[in-house]
Parts: sequence; structure tokens; C-alpha cells
Amino acid sequence: MMRTLLFCLWCAACTRAAAASPPIAADAPDALARQGGLTPVEAREHLLSRVTFGAREADRARLARLGAAGFLEEQLHPASIDDSALDARLAKFDVVQEGSDVLVRKLVAQRKARRHDAVLKDAPPAPDDEQATPAMMAARPKRDLILQLSSAKLLRAVASQRQLQEVMVDFWFNHFNVFAGKQEEAALLPEYEQHALRPNALGSFRTLLEATAHSPAMLIYLDNWRSTRRKGINENYARELLELHTLGVDGGYTQRDVQEIARCFTGWTVDTPFKQPRFVFRPGMHDFGPKVVLGHAIPPGGGVEDGLTVLRILEQHPSTARFIARKLARRFVSDEPPSGLVERVAKTYERTRGDIASMLRTIFESPEFWNRSALKAKVRSPLELVAFSLRALDASVDDPSAPARAVARIGEPLYGSQPPTGYPDFAQTWLSSGALLARIDFGLRLASGRLPGVSVDLSQLSGPDMLDQVAARLGATELSETTRDAIPARVAPEQLVGLLLGAPEVQRR
Repeated sequence: MMRTLLFCLWCAACTRAAAASPPIAADAPDALARQGGLTPVEAREHLLSRVTFGAREADRARLARLGAAGFLEEQLHPASIDDSALDARLAKFDVVQEGSDVLVRKLVAQRKARRHDAVLKDAPPAPDDEQATPAMMAARPKRDLILQLSSAKLLRAVASQRQLQEVMVDFWFNHFNVFAGKQEEAALLPEYEQHALRPNALGSFRTLLEATAHSPAMLIYLDNWRSTRRKGINENYARELLELHTLGVDGGYTQRDVQEIARCFTGWTVDTPFKQPRFVFRPGMHDFGPKVVLGHAIPPGGGVEDGLTVLRILEQHPSTARFIARKLARRFVSDEPPSGLVERVAKTYERTRGDIASMLRTIFESPEFWNRSALKAKVRSPLELVAFSLRALDASVDDPSAPARAVARIGEPLYGSQPPTGYPDFAQTWLSSGALLARIDFGLRLASGRLPGVSVDLSQLSGPDMLDQVAARLGATELSETTRDAIPARVAPEQLVGLLLGAPEVQRR
């Protein structure tokens, strides 16, 4: 108990000692944009394409009023932004209102009931269950829950005023990925995202790392909840903690480090996972022997502190600083971020003890971010494309389930990445011929009003300059001659919007 208290006090002291970066200088973004060769319009659209899911006219107006530095600082402090309108809309989702204990019990009960009904020979099947097997019947409650999860995530991406926070929640979810299809994970993910990821998305990486390590969703997904010195130590969490969460695959660890870390996390488990899942440390499952992790000796008898010590070692490691810096630079600048920028962000990580907002400031104040080479350098993921389109067209989204399904059809089923890598942040991930056709089809369906629960008002689009009107609304600062030639001379507004949503200039951000 005393060691735990001392450890927590030590961490708190270090956190207080870490110096966060000062606010972005008011004139810095504009000066850097000019140096990078960007016009004012290009700089505005570039900034909004990176820190939001897509620019609305209201975002452009707010950016003009606050300036780039003021806009960024506001987004870096999401607690100061009123999001009560979104909260009211999210209130109808059970996955938002109910805790993991309620959701997991409901999921288990529904699954048992459906399985029981499906095997009753005299029970007539529902119309959509004619061809359903008992296994398929049992899977439907989970599928319904995942659709709710996906709909709520899509609605947040479209309607939240805290756009940068939501961008970062998506970023960190892929970094600390959990697959909704495993066991009862779908019932655990709402609390995982709401309590482990969202509050820490712009805060301390140390706190974020510890929150995910204690999460029942993560412990079950990577099988650590079953890891015990008596029945067998499971190395899954230890391996992904090193390879994906902190050091990176080339971070300088060995298989022996994986084994030793797995020993440190024995006993980190989940109490009553199918009734009231919560983190618990069980001493009877723990390996109390001495360990050595990355050259650090961990004395015997540590208990739960062994895992905390490992997290501290990894959080402070230079490889973690470089790994996180590279991923952030990749998300906000380009698929192959400049090495100089990665090094500066890594130094910010080390100086601030992993303060995420400070690392983002380093990126937003960098010449690399504002250079013309970064303009349209990223391909929008399916989630980014769908959310962008709805925001850019100021669509009315009465039911977000159809757009959420569209994200899946384009190639990114939300919460559906089975491997712990999550969805990659590289252009080639999203650019297959089938995916491109699905993207174009989505744009045409949205613009023509064929997306259920979604409506767009294109009545104000008219006149000989309609193409340029739509392009400006979609943030396409410059259309190529190829794109212009592909647009018929006489075309209805919905067809024009649909075609432009499939254009390369819009598919990229």
C-alpha cells in the first residue's frame, strides 16, 4: 500500500514539474503559411481539414474571427467549448447513457433469449429470421449494439463543436485498438472510449496509457485478464504494449522483455466480466518474483506496482517519444512525415512528459505543417470522408445509422478492426478500386437524397459559377482541368455535388 502511494505521489510530482508549451503565438500560423507558399484561402482550408472532420461555413467564420492561433488554442481546450446540443442528441443512445454493467448484462440476456427462441421447433421465425441459424440469431444483439456505438461516433464526428478532441479520440482509438466483435467487448467499449480515451485525448500520454491498461475492454481484448502464474502467463498484452502502444516494433526491446512484462501484469484482471466488469488486482494470480524490464530491475513482492512500474518505464523511454511523435506527425502532416519534425515533436514529448496538446502545438507551429507539400497530402479515411461530406453540406442528420453503415461499406467498419493495430493511417489502405467506387457511390447517394435519415439543401446552388460554388463549399481550393472536364456542361446541383464528392481534390485533405 505504501509503495502504491509513493508511486502515485512520485508520478503526480513529475506531472506537475512537466512544463507544457505556451500558447501558439498569434501571428505564427499566418507567417508560416506565407513562408510555405500557401494563399490565405489555402491556409484556411488546410488548417480546417486537419483539425476538424470537415469545415462548415460556421467554422470558417469562427476561424476568421479568432485567427488561426486563437482557433487552435480553443480546440486544444475542449472543456471551454459548449457541446450541450450534441449531448442532448446523444441522450437517446443506450450506449451513452448506460454503464458497462447494464450493457453487458443486457447483451448476455438478449443473446441467451434469442438462442433459446431460435432452437424452439414450434416457434415461428420472424420475417427476417427465415434463413437465420441459432448462431446468427445470437449474434444480432451484439450487432445492434455495435450499430448504436457506430451511430453515436458518427454523430460526434459530424455535430461536435469539439472537433479536434473527436479527431484525437479516433486517433487514439486506433492506437489503443479494441475489437468490438470479441466476446462482450461491444458492451465495454462505451466506457472505454468515454472514460479512458476522450478525457485524455489532449492531455497526458502517461494518464492515457494507464487508463487503457486498467480498462476491462483492453484487458479482455488482449487476454490479460486470464494471465496467471498458475495456469499460464499470457503475453498478448505485453507484446502489444511494447510494439503498438509505446516503443514501436523497432523500439529496442527483446522477447525476454515481453516475457518479463507479462509476468509484471499477472493479476491485472476483470471482476465478474459478464455481470459488473471492473478492473481488479488479484494477488493469487500474480508472479511476485523479481523481474528485469529493459534493463530496469523490479524487486520481488511488488504486486500491482509491478505493472505501474512498467508503464512508467515505457512512458519515459526515448523510443516511445519518437514512436508517438511519428504517428502524430503522420496524422497531421503526411504519410511519411519529415524526420526533423518528428525529432522536434519527440523532444517536446520528453520535455513535457508526454503532454499531447504541447506536441500538437509543435506540429501546428512547424514550417512542415504549413508547407505546400503538406497540402492535400492525406487521403480521407472512410469515417473522415463521410463526416466531412455531411459537415461540408451542412446536412441534417436525423438518424446517423445510415451514414455509419456507409462508413463500413466504404471500408472502415467502426470498432471493427480485428487486429490490435487498428485502422492504418496510410493512403494505400483506402485506395483500392472497389473502395473508390464505394466512395463515389456514397457521394451520389448523399447528394441525391437517397441516404435514409439524412437530408441536404442544395436549393441555393445555381448559376454559371455553380461548379466553383460547390468546390468552395467542399474546401477544394483548386480544381484540376481533368476534374473540370469530367463535369458535364449542364448538370443538376445534386449530380454536381455527387460528382465533386468523388473528385481527387475532395477525397484528400
